[in-house]
Amino acid sequence: MFGSSSGVEGLIDAHARRMMAKCRPISPPGKMPDIAPDKAEESVQAARMTVRMLEQLATHEELGVSEVARETGMTKARVYRYLRTLVTLGYAVQYNGSDRYALGPKMQALARVIGQSSEEGVVDLTRPLLQRLHETFDHTFNLSLVYGDSVTIVESLQGKGLVGIVVQTNQQLPLHSTAAGKLLLADRLRRDGNLPEGKLERFTPHTIQDREVLLRDIEDVAEKGWADAPEQVVLGINAVSVPIYDHREELVAMLTAMDSIQFITREPAEGLIRALCNAATEISARLAV
Repeated sequence: MFGSSSGVEGLIDAHARRMMAKCRPISPPGKMPDIAPDKAEESVQAARMTVRMLEQLATHEELGVSEVARETGMTKARVYRYLRTLVTLGYAVQYNGSDRYALGPKMQALARVIGQSSEEGVVDLTRPLLQRLHETFDHTFNLSLVYGDSVTIVESLQGKGLVGIVVQTNQQLPLHSTAAGKLLLADRLRRDGNLPEGKLERFTPHTIQDREVLLRDIEDVAEKGWADAPEQVVLGINAVSVPIYDHREELVAMLTAMDSIQFITREPAEGLIRALCNAATEISARLAV
């Protein structure tokens, strides 16, 4: 019901054919203007360095010339010239009276456009499958999106049981005590080799507050590919989440089922986990196209 393997394979095969088509030469007929090898290499190098500098600015609130030079391997003089060009173009800003730089208004505007487009695509693809899950099970189902190092619920369908769980959307989730948050921690553990620092706030007697215990829990999440959080935010409530990946294999969203622990027990039903995983796999395959 949530996408047969042949359907997913068809999507992946179609994506592969298109990628192969993109690899073919697309130069128009006729002789192309010659570009001196040295000049061409200089242009490629300049573009590469510019992108590296923007990446550094994007991952820090602000950076100095020396820090950018150390991170990129460029000389301070060269970094300064690049940064001044980015400031002139509006892609970086310089704080008055200092050598500190940050992303400029043009880059922030571009990031918003890209983020909104990407967000809308994930939501549009997920909505029909979220509805199918809701029609099959009596639980509440949520879609959460990843925003940097945070997770926010953006869509929710209330359960159909006598007592339904109502979830507030557009609120940031704690990472250590929610199923969706644990998936982000597992992704960061894989990427960075450790868990982010921060206070482990206590919500219930079952909330994990020991970092070693949390690390073992997140390692287990990474191994099995899904997460749960029985009574770790609200007593009597459990949730199961699965990850959604985009074409870069980056974690972008999570599908979550929530209900009373009477109905989603501490050992969630295999059928529910399989249905969630199948839906997430189908969405990920479509995002890869």
